[in-house]
Amino acid sequence: MTTRIIHKHHRAGRPGGRWARLAALPVGLCLVAAIGACDGGEAGEDVPPAAPASPTGLDGGSTASPEEAALATYRGMWQAYAKAGLTADPQEPDLARYATGQALSTLTSGLTNLRKDGKVIKGEYRSAPQVVGASPSTAPTTISVQDCLDTTGFLTYKAATGALVNDIPGGNRAVRATVARDGDVWKVSSFGAQEVGTC
Repeated sequence: MTTRIIHKHHRAGRPGGRWARLAALPVGLCLVAAIGACDGGEAGEDVPPAAPASPTGLDGGSTASPEEAALATYRGMWQAYAKAGLTADPQEPDLARYATGQALSTLTSGLTNLRKDGKVIKGEYRSAPQVVGASPSTAPTTISVQDCLDTTGFLTYKAATGALVNDIPGGNRAVRATVARDGDVWKVSSFGAQEVGTC
């Protein structure tokens, strides 16, 4: 299923490895390098993200499987980042609800850099994550997620003027993420993305 999400991301330098951390991408990767800068909607257009499903699969009597909980958590992370990106707020509470470790650090550092540079990211991306691995096979505590993130509708803008920072287009980027059980909840512990055109 394709998920429509709105968010803002920070851009970063070119990745040094096959999979780049989002903070290093201009999340231009849209999500990565800024995840990078990507095509966005019209300046000033704010489209609220859909409410994420429970990320735990453990609370409220939920019968979600570990795989379903992991996918909900992955989607929730991007939705939280989208919300935070509207004002480049690294203190957005939902970031820590869905992410931890390297993933949380990547998101918050990207937002911090955006705010420092007077930038925000507007637009929307499309996400279609799927589970590609689980460990252990019985009652897994770690889930591997693969996504083809479409960032053609996501761009970086100057917060003060609403002007585009640049005209670098977005596109489809292959993303890998690890979602791990953290106590009674699931959180994204790490993620990385490749350049436009990798999926």
